Amino acid sequence: MPSLPIVLLAVAAACLAVLWWHARVQQNALTEQVETEKRQNLALRKSLELLSEGVVLIGHRKQVLYANPAAAVLLDAEPVPEPTETMFSAFTRHQVLLGLAKRASIEETLRQSLEFGQDDEEPRSVEVTLAPLGGGRRVVILRDIRVGALVDKRRRDFVANASHELKTPIAAILGMLDLVDVVEDDKRGELLERARKNAVSLSNMTDDLLRLARADDPDWSPAPSLLDLDAVLQEVIDNLQERASDKELQLKLTTDPSCAELIADHFSLLTVIQNLVLNAVTYTRQGSVTVRSFAPTQGVVAISVQDTGPGIDPETLPHIFERFFRGDVAHSRASGGTGLGLAIVRNLLRRMGGRISVRSEPGVGSEFIVELPTNPTRSLPAG
Repeated sequence: MPSLPIVLLAVAAACLAVLWWHARVQQNALTEQVETEKRQNLALRKSLELLSEGVVLIGHRKQVLYANPAAAVLLDAEPVPEPTETMFSAFTRHQVLLGLAKRASIEETLRQSLEFGQDDEEPRSVEVTLAPLGGGRRVVILRDIRVGALVDKRRRDFVANASHELKTPIAAILGMLDLVDVVEDDKRGELLERARKNAVSLSNMTDDLLRLARADDPDWSPAPSLLDLDAVLQEVIDNLQERASDKELQLKLTTDPSCAELIADHFSLLTVIQNLVLNAVTYTRQGSVTVRSFAPTQGVVAISVQDTGPGIDPETLPHIFERFFRGDVAHSRASGGTGLGLAIVRNLLRRMGGRISVRSEPGVGSEFIVELPTNPTRSLPAG
């Protein structure tokens, strides 16, 4: 039989082994917990960085523990991705916010709208929420009120403009129909034809409003497929050839074999190019309209629509993509234009990851250049 000391040593060794194993398990669990918390903190930081609202975390000593980029923009400061010793009073120069933070108690949740800005700056309206996090820490949430106000203003302006544009042809149609029964017989045909043209304008406006709504719809997304670009461009030429011939305009197409195929949404691409060519044909009184495909750089396909029209005034040029904007109101309405075509073009291209640019010289003509990525998952930088 083994002696007692040997047995005791064996038991002690076994106990030490169990203790070592238990400590190792605890250490591994602790390490895994720390790594999990690191990953969660990283994910949380990345999420906060994507917010349009500003978020600032303040420690119990009133030091800034974190400030996302949106907060930095709203407070004219620098982002704070990691805890620092910078005091909140040194982080921002806006005294109205510092005064609010000083007045509020540690356990109080406070929400208030403040005006930020110096004497020589335009004031910025910001909704500030100050809330406790426990342990003397607080969170400051900032929301730029101007963004919502600007969206509301654009919505009101759009409804007002759309109502006005729809009211014009409707009023004209009603007025002409009221006259049909009182004018001489030989005048009725002219009145009915004018009413028909206004009805066409009303139909065009409705169609364009629906297209614009589709392009703005966040639930809609393009459905890219492999397209024969040459065939799409030829389809546009065929659709508008008669209109160009009626004005004795040459409608030309030049294609580049290196970009004969393109992955894009067929309906959206057709709408974009057809709107541009239709505009060119509408405003060009003599000469030609040329459609051309080419590859300006690797990974990009471009389509140019160039005309010999009157050109665009430099003061007008920055506004041509605005909704309901018309450079020549009388000519546009007479031709059935709605003032929405270029807005639809721009919005569709953004949804397709593309961009548009324009070059124009009064008295010489204009050129619109559409650029699309060959890989639809990689959007082009805004032009």
